[in-house]
Amino acid sequence: MRLRTPAALALLVVLTACGTDAPEPDEPTTAPTSAPTPDTSTSGGPTGGTVDDPVVAEPTTAILDWQDAGVEPGTRYVRGPEWEAVRGRSGTEVELGRGDETVTVAAGPGRAISEVLMSDAWAVVVRQDQAETEPSTVVTVDLASGEQGEVVSPAAASGGSWALTDGDLYYPTYGDGRAYCLATAALADNNGEDGWCAPARSGFSGLTASEHGVGIMTFDDARPVACRTVNLLDASGVPQPLEGPADCTAWDVAATADGAVWSEVPKPRRREEALFRASADGAYLDLGPGVTGSAVPCGDSVFFVRDPQGPDEPARLMRWTPDHTLEIAYESASVGNAFLGEPACGGGVLSLSSFGEEGDETVWASVG
Repeated sequence: MRLRTPAALALLVVLTACGTDAPEPDEPTTAPTSAPTPDTSTSGGPTGGTVDDPVVAEPTTAILDWQDAGVEPGTRYVRGPEWEAVRGRSGTEVELGRGDETVTVAAGPGRAISEVLMSDAWAVVVRQDQAETEPSTVVTVDLASGEQGEVVSPAAASGGSWALTDGDLYYPTYGDGRAYCLATAALADNNGEDGWCAPARSGFSGLTASEHGVGIMTFDDARPVACRTVNLLDASGVPQPLEGPADCTAWDVAATADGAVWSEVPKPRRREEALFRASADGAYLDLGPGVTGSAVPCGDSVFFVRDPQGPDEPARLMRWTPDHTLEIAYESASVGNAFLGEPACGGGVLSLSSFGEEGDETVWASVG
């Protein structure tokens, strides 16, 4: 649930270095992968093409029923079907509310709230050590009862990428020899497990999770260029590279019912600017420009942010649907000098902040 600010447009996502001091990923050097023979039996949307010649998906306008969140724009906010979470600008506490019920989670001495995640049944608040020398502490809230708990083991790394779907939490931890590893915690029974560990001098970021699978971007420390690969976890929790993205260029990734959505960075020195792609039933589609680090699965779809494409264009939230259609789900009131924060999903409800000369707002909408 991170926000973009004008000062941070050139560095939208800060990748977490692994325990062996791996650097951030950088620009690509290798050529596109070969293409499988596509299956063009898509339903509803445009028929896809090959990986080297994807069909352009022309967007249609289908604005969601957005509601004012009633918070100051720029406030970290996430809403679920019944509960909402608000983190103040100071980062010292999160207040969860439903009607007259409130649950407050304080960061505690020397810590700040770094993540707030929500599903239908759970909220997760991550309290990061401000000196980044101690593990993060993780507070869970059972939204049925308001009862608080903690994820104790495996111990959470400081910072990093986090994802929550239903009652399963995915987060970074350290393994043997300070290997950077992916942990999973089943919140209902407080059962945490170590999982896949990144190879030496490599790391991961960009976690996304939904009923369709878990996406993760891995990177190495190759010089002068780090190589990025987007993956989906297999049944044993091991990342499997996605077929489709050009080698070393990918950034975002999210699983869908019959494929995936991902982004690629064509200009390495402009890492905030990406081109989004989708696979569907073995065919490939070009979803157009978007912002790196903005892809989020929510409800039955995957959403991503698109900056204004000209001085008279608004910022938009794009939606890739299970019918293989690309939709405009939100448009900013401002044009030209306008941008959207990273969307957040809580159990099928999407929250979004918009900034521009015509005014700022934070809104939410249920996703069908």
